[in-house]
Amino acid sequence: KVILPVIVIIPGMVLFAMHPEILLIEPWNDVKPAADKGYVKLIQDLVPIGVRGLFLAALFGAIQSTVNSVLNSTSTIITFDIYRRLFRPQCSDRQLVRVGVIASVLVLAVAIFIGGFIDVLGGGLFEYVISLYVLFAPPFAAVFLLGILWRRVTAPAALATIVIGFYFIAMHVLTWFRFTSFFDQVVTPGVNIALALCFFMLMNTFLSRLKGYSITKTTRTDGGYDNFAKIEQIHKLGQVLTVAIMVFILASILGLKVSQGIAYLGGGLAILALVFKDTLSSVFGGLIIYLDSPYAVGDWIYTIDGTIQGTVEKISWRLTHIRTFDKRLIFTPNNILITQAVVNASRMSNRRILQYIGLRYDDFDKFEAIQKDIYTYLGEHPDVDQNCLTLVNVVNGSTDMGSTTEGFFGGSSLNFSVYTFTKVTNWLKFQAIQDKIMMDIGRIIYRHDAEIAFTTMTLDVPSEGAEPSPQAT
Repeated sequence: KVILPVIVIIPGMVLFAMHPEILLIEPWNDVKPAADKGYVKLIQDLVPIGVRGLFLAALFGAIQSTVNSVLNSTSTIITFDIYRRLFRPQCSDRQLVRVGVIASVLVLAVAIFIGGFIDVLGGGLFEYVISLYVLFAPPFAAVFLLGILWRRVTAPAALATIVIGFYFIAMHVLTWFRFTSFFDQVVTPGVNIALALCFFMLMNTFLSRLKGYSITKTTRTDGGYDNFAKIEQIHKLGQVLTVAIMVFILASILGLKVSQGIAYLGGGLAILALVFKDTLSSVFGGLIIYLDSPYAVGDWIYTIDGTIQGTVEKISWRLTHIRTFDKRLIFTPNNILITQAVVNASRMSNRRILQYIGLRYDDFDKFEAIQKDIYTYLGEHPDVDQNCLTLVNVVNGSTDMGSTTEGFFGGSSLNFSVYTFTKVTNWLKFQAIQDKIMMDIGRIIYRHDAEIAFTTMTLDVPSEGAEPSPQAT
């Protein structure tokens, strides 16, 4: 590459030094044909007769090698980067070879056709090659250079740079071929549409990265509930606005009258509203769900009447997909969920531990010490939320302990309850914490030489002659 300018320029300078009369040809445009014959002229003047054939053979060999390299590179790009990647990913090697041969023949035919055009237009081939090189190099050089120096360059930005570069390339090339009307009618709208698509791709990439960044920043690390509903709403709203802007831009490029289209769209929507009333009510219900966000994907919800309960898998414009705990899928219209009360169990701030424990009547004197130790244990536990209420107290008489309603003095035990809240809301983590707490409470009871009561039957045998009566203790 460094010595190439020397090889190209020095022979021309030698030619003009040996034949200065070429520079005196009038008009100046006639100098170019004479200069193009300079290489052959130098061979005739400077190279012996026996060596001239060798030089010409080297010249034709270099030309053939260049053409062969270009055909191989072009057919490789068409075969592997276009045909196999976009159309036939599973094609065989035989098919790839066939496509490569056909592509080489077509590219060679197009090159011959362009060569005929250049002959008609006049001028040298080298001049057109250098001109095209100057036009093609800047956009690709800018993309590669920025890609090397700056890692945050995006694919849509690189595509937009190349599209703008091709716009100027097409402007100059079509001017050479005197196709200015074709440029104004086809190329300019095409480039504008391509730039609009680049804008659409750039906005989609920006919205996706913004969504990922927001989710990463708002994800809780303490096992609590992650509510990404607002992030999903902003992402979908951004997509809708991007599509709307794209529609207006494309309509403006194609010369469509947007005001008339909006009027026709309004009339059509009025007719659809009368025909598909229930469907549209579900669609508007989906819009209300997106705006109010009473639940999001992954939430455990249920209706007050208990007819619908499960985990939300998907929220579409018309339906909410709910997976029940027995793995059945319920497709619920959105208008049903917005017209009745829905409990979102996943958005609890804490999970509650409520357990009932019974001591033996023989351990009555130890109850207060056990109660105090359990309360101290819960107050120091790292997974218990100290901002919430924690109770270790006797059971009142209205608490259902099973088959009967018992208070502190039960039929066979001294009953008390443990009432507290964990920091985590994740079900699996909560279960593990609750299991550990209950096992530790059991150890506290046994550390005081007390035991957990179980239902027993005591047979009271009175004095001789009286009938015994059973009594549960």
